Amino acid sequence: MSHLQKFRDLEAQGIDILAILAGDRILEDRQLEVLLENLGPLGEEYHRDLIELLTHRRFEVAEAQGLWKGIVRHKRKMERALGREVGVRVAAADYLTNRRPLIESPRIVGRPEMERLISQVSRDPLTGLLNRRSIDDALRLEMQRTRRYGGVFTVLLIDLDHFKAINDEQGHIAGDFALVEISRRIEAACRETDSVGRWGGDELLVILPQTEPRDARILSGRLRHDVRHRPILLHNEEFWDATISIGIAGYPEHGTVAQELVDSASGALRAAKGAGRDAEAIAGVSGFDRGKIATKRRQLFEEDAVPDDQPEGGAGESRI
Repeated sequence: MSHLQKFRDLEAQGIDILAILAGDRILEDRQLEVLLENLGPLGEEYHRDLIELLTHRRFEVAEAQGLWKGIVRHKRKMERALGREVGVRVAAADYLTNRRPLIESPRIVGRPEMERLISQVSRDPLTGLLNRRSIDDALRLEMQRTRRYGGVFTVLLIDLDHFKAINDEQGHIAGDFALVEISRRIEAACRETDSVGRWGGDELLVILPQTEPRDARILSGRLRHDVRHRPILLHNEEFWDATISIGIAGYPEHGTVAQELVDSASGALRAAKGAGRDAEAIAGVSGFDRGKIATKRRQLFEEDAVPDDQPEGGAGESRI
């Protein structure tokens, strides 16, 4: 999870991180220790996230550092001149419109209203997941971060099998019910550090930081198992036996730019569907995990419903 998301989560809990870091609020040692533990290491990127939290604009690292330091200095000058405390937001408004005119005609908007506006422009109205633009931004940001600091990450491109059929046979309301329910399950199964968005139509994109493609199969297998074995209750009280197919691609192995990585995941998704659906495939790997084959194997040997490529318990369980 980026510092920006952590900052927003703290604000949602009533913790004014901007005021704390600007010195408006003084924390006790234990409170500060807990806060720093939650935030993790504060690298150079955190100034960019602070300024974006404040202005909803993203600047380069050096410029963001300069802006934050300038705002804090300007705050202290205003306090000396006025003989009273000045909040960091008031100082930032004056600094960024008069001293460093980067913002034109700012408006005063309360936090609840601003959160509603952000949700409207960043969330898919049907599923509540990140919309296409926001998940695309999250993908590019994760790629920049991984490129800068090293490491890996994986994307899952998920598609509902036979989605057109349910729309044609049951109507678009039923299709919407199915898409919303599967989106809810996928988001619930992911970690806080993961990002989930609606890529388009019935395709969902999941970003898994610090995860190799082979490790991502633990999650993808459990997602397929959950969808396959828990029929979806539609608006007309009928059940739909849904399945999903998943294409898996990892950075940098399967792509070093966003479009290349998604194209690799898309190719793997097509391969999974070509293998009979209810399947997953890793980009560039010819072997597929077919749900139908797993089902037949369970029927023969009366195994449990968990796919055989996933450990029951142990380290694998902690992945979700």
